[in-house]
Amino acid sequence: MKRLHVHLGKSIQEEEVASPVPLSWHKHPMQVCVAKEVCGCNADPFLCGDRELRALRCSGGNFNKPLQQFLGGVIEGHGVTDNIQRFSSLPPYLPVSYHILRAETSFFLKEASQDLLRNSSLQSRAESFFTYKTRQPPVLNASYGPFSVEKVVPLDLMLTSNFLGPTNKFSFDWKLKAHILRDKVYLSRPRVQVLFHIVGRDWGDRSAGEKLPCLRVFAFRETREVRGSCRLRGDLGLCVAELELLASWFSAPTLGAGRKKFVDQPEGTPVELYYTVHPGSERGDCAGGDFRKGNAIRPGKDGLEETTSHLQRIGTVGLYRAQDSAQLSELRLDGNVVIWLPSRPVKQGDVVTAYVTIASNSSVDFFILRAKVKKGVNILSAQTREPRQWGVKQEVGSGGKHVTATVACQRLGPSPRNRSSSLFNEVVQMNFEIASFSSLSGTQPITWQVEYPRKGTTDIAVSEIFVSQKDLVGIVPLAMDTDVLNTAILTGKTVAMPIKVVSVEENSAVMDISESVECKSADEDVIKVSDRCDYIFVNGKEIKGKMDAVVNFTYQYLSAPLHVTVWVPRLPLQIEVSDTELSQIKGWRVPIVTSKRPTRESEDEDEEERRGRGCALQYQHATVRVLTQFVSEGAGPWGQPSYLLSPDWQFDITHLVADFMKLEEPHVATLQDSRVLVGREVGMTTIQVLSPLSDSILAEKTITVLDDKVSVTDLAIQLVAGLSVTLYPNAENSKAITAVVTAEELLRTPKQHNCVAAHCKKRIHPKRHVCGNEDHASDTSPFVITRLRFSVCTTGCGCRRKMPGSPHALRRGALTKIPGVFIVFIFLITKLSS
Repeated sequence: MKRLHVHLGKSIQEEEVASPVPLSWHKHPMQVCVAKEVCGCNADPFLCGDRELRALRCSGGNFNKPLQQFLGGVIEGHGVTDNIQRFSSLPPYLPVSYHILRAETSFFLKEASQDLLRNSSLQSRAESFFTYKTRQPPVLNASYGPFSVEKVVPLDLMLTSNFLGPTNKFSFDWKLKAHILRDKVYLSRPRVQVLFHIVGRDWGDRSAGEKLPCLRVFAFRETREVRGSCRLRGDLGLCVAELELLASWFSAPTLGAGRKKFVDQPEGTPVELYYTVHPGSERGDCAGGDFRKGNAIRPGKDGLEETTSHLQRIGTVGLYRAQDSAQLSELRLDGNVVIWLPSRPVKQGDVVTAYVTIASNSSVDFFILRAKVKKGVNILSAQTREPRQWGVKQEVGSGGKHVTATVACQRLGPSPRNRSSSLFNEVVQMNFEIASFSSLSGTQPITWQVEYPRKGTTDIAVSEIFVSQKDLVGIVPLAMDTDVLNTAILTGKTVAMPIKVVSVEENSAVMDISESVECKSADEDVIKVSDRCDYIFVNGKEIKGKMDAVVNFTYQYLSAPLHVTVWVPRLPLQIEVSDTELSQIKGWRVPIVTSKRPTRESEDEDEEERRGRGCALQYQHATVRVLTQFVSEGAGPWGQPSYLLSPDWQFDITHLVADFMKLEEPHVATLQDSRVLVGREVGMTTIQVLSPLSDSILAEKTITVLDDKVSVTDLAIQLVAGLSVTLYPNAENSKAITAVVTAEELLRTPKQHNCVAAHCKKRIHPKRHVCGNEDHASDTSPFVITRLRFSVCTTGCGCRRKMPGSPHALRRGALTKIPGVFIVFIFLITKLSS
């Protein structure tokens, strides 16, 4: 076909070129309007009515057939959508703006294997997103011009990792976490205690704990079952379930008919623990159905089959018949003498026994042991269980605030090392009484020293006796969530998570001891903890993430770790630019704002282009976004990285780093709203993302503004009368959700507005570039709209808003009684090609 050149005041010329579009429509007469001013900076949008024809140089009726074919092909929206992809690697798509509402943290995604043609239609746009943290179902908002549509993300698309209960009663993002207080259970105390608490729940939300569910805990050994229960309560949403195990469970397991395994297992006899979630009764307890309040013992397999359909595994405990020596703590004075003291706390009035031992291979026959205590601790008698082996003599002396016991130990018999396989042999037992103590909890120190005749004394060693008026089982650190997303590296803003530490007593009473604990992070390059131990945080100075980051908490003699997962952005970040080479658009001018310096003109600019006074050259625009992956170092020995979602997904973090993006040479190109790159003059520059905490560069991308010119060769439009949205889980990763917004074209009611989305193709051989109206500000688009039947529709600028696009508006006439068809023409008021 013939390419057309529209010059002001000149005839239309023809040039033989290949047809860029299918010649699919040329049935109706057309009316082409050309503005008098080439620049068009001061001209309002033209309405091609009868009165305006005098102000424009127009041609109508059966206009030149090549022009009719050219415009006919590009204007029909349905005919052009499938062919645009041939002219650019980035085909135009519906420029809808997406927003995720009611979510604390969410990201739009880019998939590595994403089909480039997924967004190749002017009628729809698809985007994938991921909701990292939200306390209520998020809402996806899609808008274009005056049209907006919202859709609540269905609960079946919001996957949770732990089963808590019906989503219509409990928050869908809550997770239930269980802590076994003692994983070793002895026959002398056959009780299992499990603390449950809710993760992801706002501790300040008082109303959230009114109707928390009941939990039933099950212990299974062979074909027998033991049950316990508790109900989640309080601001922290926690409870402690107890199970009393049968004495017969501590005997050797049965191997066959009448046979038992008598070999003791070092790890103990394993017992599996499970739980189920149930609604509580109206009275507030957990009794209901065939479940009896408290514990219930049900022999046989029937009970197991009844509950396994909803069982959630907690973990395993080991059963032991004899008390473990781990209940004693070791204090080594030198290579010969070792003191053993109870590691568990004692109460006022209790007697504490210290076991003095000597190494089996020691040749020492005589030593003097000194023990010093403070007032409030009485030194009782010292005695030996082997009077034939050792002779013991004790003297007690008081001086000031301290009392000292001196014990002389003499070997009487031969060395017993040949008669025992133990590493240490007991010499003497020393007894101490806790007579008084000023507070309910604390420690009493005992200093020890050994003296050898003619060899001197050892250094002083200190042991501590823990004193408490409560029978504590353990402590449990609680975090509001189990994951930390370290965005502080990108924003410079600290990310913190509240922490509480509770103690659990023998009677399952729970107490908040957060103000009395000590804490320390195992690796401050991953996670940090506050001085008051009330929150963990990241401040952007971390260098890595970790799947199993540990913060240790200590209270008296008890300690417990807090395990969290820390995700960090992978560096360097990736800057994605739709086109890194921007060229001048031939014949397209933009108004010069008084606050901006005019762009220098090209030396080869022809006379016609210089006629536009008060205008600057228009360069190509490109979309910009910053991408990254959130990674965490694996817990295995090789530390393989783990990815949030998967290695195939990148997160759009442009909104997080927008304040720290800059161009090294701003006179060459600028950024608009951190999303659109605009060329200003010929040169080379670099887009950089700077660290908010240091002078380091997190990402950079080179941009070139060329002095080559591109020409508009093609136009395509899409009429938008409304929007509809569909959500569905991504086929590659179910945690990602894909949203598809579709444009509706049909005007159904009088005075209904319709937006026109215009897309043009600019080409300079061999490069082709597609530009949508979302790439240009509304005041720089030199488009004119006209229509054939004025009784069907009117045109205006009702769709112009502060948004990525600059569509024009159409409105169906209120006086129209007979359905009509209208055609919209959009074209440039400059030359279509060179």
